[in-house]
Amino acid sequence: MKHIIYLAVALISFGSFAQNLPAGDPAQLGLSKEGLARVDAFMVKESENQHIPGSIGMIVRHGKVAYKKAFGKANLETGEAMRTDHLFRMASMTKIITGVAGLKLFERGLFTMDTPLETILPEFANMQVLVGYDTLKHQFITRPAKNKILMKHVFTHTSGIAYPPFSSLGREGYLNAGVTIAFPKGDTKLTLADIIHSTAKLPLVHEPGESWTYGMNLEVLGRVIEVLDGRTFADFLRQEIFTPLKMTRTFVGVTPNEWNNMSQVYTQDKSGKKSVYTDEVGKKLLGFSADMSMDYYKNTNTSLAMGGTDVVSNVDDYARFFQMLLNYGQLDGAQILSKKTVEMIEKPLFDVHTNDGVAMGVTGRSQFKAGVTVYVYPEEQAKFETISAGSYFWKGYFGTQYWIDRKEDMFALIFFQLAPEPTNFNEKFRHLVWGSIAK
Repeated sequence: MKHIIYLAVALISFGSFAQNLPAGDPAQLGLSKEGLARVDAFMVKESENQHIPGSIGMIVRHGKVAYKKAFGKANLETGEAMRTDHLFRMASMTKIITGVAGLKLFERGLFTMDTPLETILPEFANMQVLVGYDTLKHQFITRPAKNKILMKHVFTHTSGIAYPPFSSLGREGYLNAGVTIAFPKGDTKLTLADIIHSTAKLPLVHEPGESWTYGMNLEVLGRVIEVLDGRTFADFLRQEIFTPLKMTRTFVGVTPNEWNNMSQVYTQDKSGKKSVYTDEVGKKLLGFSADMSMDYYKNTNTSLAMGGTDVVSNVDDYARFFQMLLNYGQLDGAQILSKKTVEMIEKPLFDVHTNDGVAMGVTGRSQFKAGVTVYVYPEEQAKFETISAGSYFWKGYFGTQYWIDRKEDMFALIFFQLAPEPTNFNEKFRHLVWGSIAK
């Protein structure tokens, strides 16, 4: 009887704190029945053709959920159907949350965007820039950096700090350094301070501020938060973002009662055959170090959080986060950021030329509009798109993506777990979603 009472109390408690955005009538929210039917047909077809094991699509407009549906399987081996409450490894969709966390300290006056990073993290003084790699000696060829890394470079991926597996020149040297870039094992003794010290020993791939390169900037920002605030970065996220926004099923380290709600991650070969994304696959594709594991989500309430990759969440919680941004920083009485700070996120802050493969793969462009952890659609690109100029987006490696369009007071989410992702699946979904806007 005691167990029944405890279970009832737990369910009541969960229900009282779990607060999803309200549902709305799609027609009243300005979305056409025919347009949403096309979204449905596309999502069903992708699952039936086994292009995507399982997925969730979500559209929120004017603060209400106009569309939220699950398709296909969360687990191909067990046959478990995808549900809209499944949990996902968010990977790089962690970055926007880390960016907001860092902006909270910016608002509090603990640094400016022109503050040199080395004044907070001295290990980033006297950085070197990569100019070549000696394959015989297995050594970097470098020169001293002319520019200092400023905080604005960290927020916008213009610092030159690399993600080792995504480097072309000197990739061998970056991988041989064995830096843990994401997904730390539960038994690791590493701290975020250790990881960032190792990162600072590697050469920059370009001068700070002169190009855009996808790198460990948000991991560095997490360490900045630890130094300036005093709490672990993981606790800062929990206390300053997850709790006030009632993101009750968003985790850095998932509680054991939720492990069965994790959707499985898959990879595929050239023929399209799917298999579970294991640590061995991670070693091959991402250069997993000895301290990395796909089971990182089991590190319940861990103190080690990687700011670019480690959040686990679901569509309803992320919807609350993005609605907060559309509301200029507040939701249900919680003020996370100021209106002016949110406006800064939505600006293209740097217009830089880049040869970065991630930038080219995500945007198809070598002239990159760098924003605060996001890509902002420029006017010239939006002319040939259904989405509005000034909209912004980013994605996660395992198959999650968001788009936020302030002019339409709308955002959309697509969640699946397949890496590398199928060509253009996300963009087709987005095109159909914005094509459903009737008024």
